[in-house]
Amino acid sequence: MVNDSIAQMKQVTNPSEAFVIERLQGIEGIGDISAVTEDNDPNGQLGKSGGYTATVYFTSPLVDQSDVIGSTVIEKGTEGGGAIEVYANVDDANKRKDCLSAFDGGILSSGSHEVVGTVLVRTSDKLTASQQKELEAAIIEALTRLS
Repeated sequence: MVNDSIAQMKQVTNPSEAFVIERLQGIEGIGDISAVTEDNDPNGQLGKSGGYTATVYFTSPLVDQSDVIGSTVIEKGTEGGGAIEVYANVDDANKRKDCLSAFDGGILSSGSHEVVGTVLVRTSDKLTASQQKELEAAIIEALTRLS
């Protein structure tokens, strides 16, 4: 059990973009998946100090995509379904979660956000609360599942 916990923690400690994409594929409630590059990073934080080491956005068939601004997965951002933000360390991931928490319940609410390891799992505010929690749980299970 302890060895499993250690192995699971390693998987969610600054995982690669490829690992995140592979684990997201096939999750019910996730549609298209797209990784951020320096050229299309909407926040301009990829690879910067305190910023994320990778971000992967995804759409969800549970969200009416015609209600979301943007033509690509990345332009739609978290609203289209959600995002996985990967940080170099737990402190940076928690700082980002705290920043997002400041908007909870308001017009700028960005949906659910939960840290697991150094990964911030985000789901769209356009999902119901139960859909957010179910999708978040499925993503965390996929990221921590041992092969």
